[in-house]
Amino acid sequence: MCIRDRRRVHGPDIFKKMLFGLAFFHAIILERRKFGSIGWNIPYEWMDSDFEISKLQLLIYLNEQPDIPYDALNYLVADINYGGRVTDDKDSRLIKALITQYFNPKIEGDNFKLSPLDTYYIPTVGSLSEVFKYIDEELPSEDNPEVFGLDSNANITMQQKIVREFFETLLSIQPRASGGRKGQTPEEVAVETAKKFQVAIKASIKYLDKKKVPDFLANSLLVFLGQEIDRFNVLYEIIVKSLEDLQRAVKGEVVMSIDLEEMFKSFMVKKVPKNWEKLSYLSLKPLASWVHDFIQRMEFMTKWLHDGPQNSYWLPAFFFPQGFMTAAKQMYARKTSTEIDTLIFKTTVRPFSKDNVEIVPEDGVNIHGLFLQGGALDDGQMLVESPPKQLFAEVPVLWLEPKIMTHVFGTKEYMCPLYKTSRRAGELSTTGHSTNFVLFLNIPSEAEPEHWVKRGTAMLCQLDD
Repeated sequence: MCIRDRRRVHGPDIFKKMLFGLAFFHAIILERRKFGSIGWNIPYEWMDSDFEISKLQLLIYLNEQPDIPYDALNYLVADINYGGRVTDDKDSRLIKALITQYFNPKIEGDNFKLSPLDTYYIPTVGSLSEVFKYIDEELPSEDNPEVFGLDSNANITMQQKIVREFFETLLSIQPRASGGRKGQTPEEVAVETAKKFQVAIKASIKYLDKKKVPDFLANSLLVFLGQEIDRFNVLYEIIVKSLEDLQRAVKGEVVMSIDLEEMFKSFMVKKVPKNWEKLSYLSLKPLASWVHDFIQRMEFMTKWLHDGPQNSYWLPAFFFPQGFMTAAKQMYARKTSTEIDTLIFKTTVRPFSKDNVEIVPEDGVNIHGLFLQGGALDDGQMLVESPPKQLFAEVPVLWLEPKIMTHVFGTKEYMCPLYKTSRRAGELSTTGHSTNFVLFLNIPSEAEPEHWVKRGTAMLCQLDD
């Protein structure tokens, strides 16, 4: 039997309203992609077919159900039709928050608002030409980020993304004939860069000697420290050796291997060489900033190795911060004879910085060095809106306190994801999370958690500069 022949339970007005809401939702999720990772962790390729099947299901449910099944419709749209393409669980959380903004009982009223802005609403039910007139005459040609659920700083993020992609394209096609300062050849630039990094690294850090700690099996954090030291030593050795080999290869003393040639090219465009990257931690920093950051990481590891347990740990310093979390849980689990699989972390924002740590917890650890994107913390350590033109906010010391999984978080606490880099996307790991994802941190807020989900609010271990 044709759909049109079915008994119509609800009038045509509600179908038109919900169809407009569905079309608006379709446009929003597509346009959010232009904002980069604060829009979606992964830019999904949704298609018109997703909209068409959702429209068909909407008509069927309205024709057959005595009450509008908003939960079922939201599930079909956000989890099945559009959500079937979503592979990141944080993106799945976002698409569910977006559809519930449009598919809810309030849509049955007049002039239902589609965003906090007064401009965007479902027009009075009329002819198709009247709807087109509303779209052409009422809706602005330049959309405010608020309509997508983002704050005003999202425009700056989008513009930076466009500029970065433009310059990456320019770098990929520029000739390699010229180098740095006027009169320098590419070979001279490469040698000068290598010498500068060589001097900086050798003057600041040296090979980490695990013999400084008599027993790396004494506790879980020391085991983790030993594993991190092994990773840093491998990276340190390849950096020192390759810097020396590159200088010798440019002089003709050794053969210019493929790795050294790629390293030479990377130095020309100020990028981290691939032979370093494949043994390194995740980072989006340019070459000079990356070397400076590497030195700082090595200095922190040296301090922990020589001075023992820290009052607060610089979480971004680690190759594998997830391992640090596991080690901290193991410390508590062994102390209290609790199964580690039953533990989660409760986050408390401390009112002090890493340079003035006033409290060292008996259970759990203090961490520092994080950045907040899409929000800020007020004096009461509550999550609030970002000030204009402030894309990132430094986060004070956080206390990660182990709790049993039955611990109930507040309804106004936002489960804020922590990522290693601003790209947020990564490879899907066996845990079901991206390899870029570290953990969720519960941050108190006056606003509903869905507000911050749509804002794309997250914490980062490092910035890109």
